[in-house]
Amino acid sequence: MRFYDELLVGAIDLHCHVDLEFSAAEPKREPETQWLAKAEAMGLRGVVLKSHWWPTVTAVPLIRASTSSAVSVWSSVALNSCVGGPHPCVVEAAAALGGKVIFLPTWSARNDIERRGFSHRLRSVYQNFPRLENPGFVFTDERGDLLPLAKELLECCKAKDLTLGTGHVSWQESMALAKEAYGMGFKRLIVNHPLSDMIGAPLDALKRAAELGAFVETCWNQLAPGRMDPRELVAKLRTIGLPQVVASTDYFRPYSPNPPELFRMFLGMLHEGGLTREEIKQVASVNPARAMGLE
Repeated sequence: MRFYDELLVGAIDLHCHVDLEFSAAEPKREPETQWLAKAEAMGLRGVVLKSHWWPTVTAVPLIRASTSSAVSVWSSVALNSCVGGPHPCVVEAAAALGGKVIFLPTWSARNDIERRGFSHRLRSVYQNFPRLENPGFVFTDERGDLLPLAKELLECCKAKDLTLGTGHVSWQESMALAKEAYGMGFKRLIVNHPLSDMIGAPLDALKRAAELGAFVETCWNQLAPGRMDPRELVAKLRTIGLPQVVASTDYFRPYSPNPPELFRMFLGMLHEGGLTREEIKQVASVNPARAMGLE
C-alpha cells in the first residue's frame, strides 16, 4: 500500500451526500452499492450519508442489504422544511429509526437564503423550488442569544446519543450553539464547512468554538480547483486547533471521483499542505470517531 493510500485507512467521512441528491438528471459517478466495495478495499472505516431533502434512515438499510461491504454506513437527517423543519420530534423519529447525525437546516436556513447559498442553486435545478415554502430558520434572537428551540434540539441530541451538525446556519449561530453545548456537557457538535463563502467564519471565532469543545469541519470543497491553496488551508486549521478539526468530503457533484477516491485526494493535498501522517490520522480518523461517540 502506498503512502497516500495509507492515509485513508480507518478514516470516517462525516459528510457524504447520498446518490441522486438533486435528481436523476444529475447522477453521481457511482451509486453507493458500487463505491462502498471500493471504500472497503481502501480501508475506509465508515461514512455518514446525508441528503438535503430526505432522511437517509430509510435508504441506509437498503444500501446495506445491497452490498457486502464492511464499511459502516450511518444515516442522518437535515432539518429542512420538507421533513418538518427543526422540530425535536423529527430528531426523535430519526433516532428511533437508527439515525446517528442530525444536521440543522441547510437550504431552509436564513443564512443560506440571505447569502445566496444552496437554496439559490436549487432554483436552477427544480422548476418549482421558488414556490416551496422556505421559512428561513434561525436559532438566535436579535441580541444573538440562543432561542429555546435550539437549546431543545441540543438537549434532544444529547439524550438520544446523536451528533449535531450546524448545517448552513450563520457562524454567529454556531458560536451560540457551541457555548450552550459546552455548558450542558454536549461534546458532539460539528460546525459544518465554516470556511466556505456561505458561512465565512473568522478564525478567532472558530478557535473559540474548538476551545469550547465543538468540532470544526474542513471539506474537500475548500481545496477544489481554483480555490484555496493547501498550505493556506493547513495554516488556518492549525490556528483553529487540530485536536478539534474533522475532515470530510461534502461529496455530491456528479463530476467528482467517488467518495473514497475524493477523500484520499483531499487527505493527500492536506499532507502536501503541511500536515504530518499523524495529524492527518487525527483529523480523518480519530476526531471523527470522537464526534460520532465511537472508540
